Amino acid sequence: MQHRVLNVFALCLLCVGVASVGTPAAAGLVSSRIYQPVSLVETNVEFRGEPPQPITAHTADGLTLEGAYWPPEEGVDQVVVVFHGNSYNHMVSAYRAEPLKVGGRGVLIASYRGYGDNPGKPSEAGLYADAEAWLAKADELAPDSRRYLFGFSLGSAVAIEMAARHDVSGVATMGAFTRLKDMFPGIARALVTERYDNLARIGAVEEPLLLMHGTKDDVVDSKAVAQLEDAGGPNVVHINLTGGGHWVPLDGLAPRIWAQWEALEADQPDAAAP
Repeated sequence: MQHRVLNVFALCLLCVGVASVGTPAAAGLVSSRIYQPVSLVETNVEFRGEPPQPITAHTADGLTLEGAYWPPEEGVDQVVVVFHGNSYNHMVSAYRAEPLKVGGRGVLIASYRGYGDNPGKPSEAGLYADAEAWLAKADELAPDSRRYLFGFSLGSAVAIEMAARHDVSGVATMGAFTRLKDMFPGIARALVTERYDNLARIGAVEEPLLLMHGTKDDVVDSKAVAQLEDAGGPNVVHINLTGGGHWVPLDGLAPRIWAQWEALEADQPDAAAP
């Protein structure tokens, strides 16, 4: 199954003329183009193995969100929570993230308000509230499991923010940017009201963090990853995906991601040690 990668940052610029810079209507138009959800009725995916279970999470502001879940196999104590990008929905994310099930690991596909058939309107504060609900759901579903986070593109900002707030075992991002404003030329930055500031938050992440980036990514410049690496600590590992674009299929990457997480975990000092 093939999916296009929507460069909504370019779309924003096409939608906003220079004459409209600074007007509330223009700012609202830019914000509205950041999020590109697709309804479930327009989504047709075919999984390689058993499809995931439908699952719901409840946000602090009263929304019920639908996601998808592959529980870990018996004896496996690892679950990864997956945060998708600015487009599509949780079923497309599940199709893409299915390889992370390798070795019987659990995979919980988070989704956001306004995506798929979920209620609400997406926003930065809203996506963070949704992510909090999915982390709570992961604890409920597998309370004795180690918890990992994976975020793609806009979902990288969600994963980094959650890792900055919570203790997790490992984090991986693909196509992470510095901050949302940096995705626009100077004339349009004043119109961007959402922050998604990875550069400011990555230093608060203490767990092993894999920054994966395609060397042919035409959405996020590779210089952004270098800046993020510099802003992070020794826990950050920059991984170039040679020849890869903004999204790189996980079929061959998933075993390497888990192996890297486990190797980095083994090198982490025991917080309880004197």
